[in-house]
Amino acid sequence: MPTKFTTIDGTAVHYLHTGATTLPGEPPALADGRLLLLVHAAGSNAGMWRRQLEGLPGHSMVVPDLPGHGRSGGLDGLASVEEYAAFLARFAQALRLRPFVLVGRSMGGAIGLEVASRYPERLAGLVLVCSAARFTFTPAQLEGLRNVVRGRAPQQFTTETFSPETSLDLMREAWMEQVKTDPRVRWTDMLACQAFDGRALLARIRTPTLVIAGADDQVTPPALGEALAQGIPGARLHVVAAAGHQAPLEQTTEFNRVVTAFVEGLP
Repeated sequence: MPTKFTTIDGTAVHYLHTGATTLPGEPPALADGRLLLLVHAAGSNAGMWRRQLEGLPGHSMVVPDLPGHGRSGGLDGLASVEEYAAFLARFAQALRLRPFVLVGRSMGGAIGLEVASRYPERLAGLVLVCSAARFTFTPAQLEGLRNVVRGRAPQQFTTETFSPETSLDLMREAWMEQVKTDPRVRWTDMLACQAFDGRALLARIRTPTLVIAGADDQVTPPALGEALAQGIPGARLHVVAAAGHQAPLEQTTEFNRVVTAFVEGLP
């Protein structure tokens, strides 16, 4: 998969993209079909979208590692969802992106809400995946991750983000991507998500929106997806069976089909 770097606010930002490679410093050609910007979850990286990069033919895609994640520079994630949204606006400007469909999973969906509210001219569509306007983490979840960051516990490879129907091979694939980002960054992302409250943004969003929820999602249950779809004017909800919080990975064929239909149905 073609890969490039750009510099945003002095930070080297790594991203994957479709289409042909270009010379250093020259944005890639992203003229085919609709343009999709895929935004990963907290503590994750662009590699989690490989099955979409390879499975949505006819359209252009660009997939950044957010600052501190994957191969991008930085020791920490950004401090808030709002800062991530501002970063994406600068990233889009640096790459001279035309209006795009933002596809965001979990924290990426929260970032999408902020982008749709603050920079609506950037968007042609919005896909919110396994996300919420308001995240709630238990004290035990936060303390467990804090102990990993402090070196008091090993990195966690749990099954709570998956459906009971998901194979161990797919879980391993996700865990292999998980280790590419420092747990310290996942910790700061979790704090950013915990502080985010996008409920007041929903009624203001005018971007065509699709909400995708995993039927077995324990992190952002389908009820939170329903709340997004009900709060955003004209939004539609699709619930993916046998999928947890990792729906794009767990049920790739259905996920790609639903996103393709939404993208190709945009005006």
